Amino acid sequence: MSGTPIAKSEIHYNLFINDFCLDGYFKTPDGHLYTIDKFGPYQIIDPRTDIKSIIWGGFATARDRDLAAKDARLQKRFKRTGDRPAELFAPGERDSPLHLNMRHQPGPGFTHIGSFWNSVGRYTILARDLSGKSSLRFGGDVLLYKSGQLLEAQRAAKAATEHPAGPDGAVAHATLAKPKPGKRHTPEA
Repeated sequence: MSGTPIAKSEIHYNLFINDFCLDGYFKTPDGHLYTIDKFGPYQIIDPRTDIKSIIWGGFATARDRDLAAKDARLQKRFKRTGDRPAELFAPGERDSPLHLNMRHQPGPGFTHIGSFWNSVGRYTILARDLSGKSSLRFGGDVLLYKSGQLLEAQRAAKAATEHPAGPDGAVAHATLAKPKPGKRHTPEA
């Protein structure tokens, strides 16, 4: 996801974490409000490289009682089985339901990237570190999760519409047919 600019229509500014008590809330693209509790920094060590890094994490609780009950059932089932939805997770991913994780990974318009999943689905979080700029520690966006395969398919579809293929399968570029300024163009026979 890094390197791909986020479309302005996808940005909602719907994640807010306070600087002093490190609690906050966010709103999913589905319109569900969640409260964030016990949010804080955790030092982790990558076992492959022995590099220390800081991740931010906390727990989220739905404000809607029915959704909170569904999430509680999901969390109970996850604690018992450890199963994650195969369509949302690659093998080896270790995200827990209702736990918000954010890692420092700068990109266009954000400093941290994170994830969250609940009984409805999985979400990607793009947050900016606002420490020292306001009373917020983090502010950001919550977007629907898109798998790597879905992102590649969307990029391919966009490329196909921008550069349609000709009858022989070759990509037709309008710039190839135009002569360069100041050069004579002689058609080949």
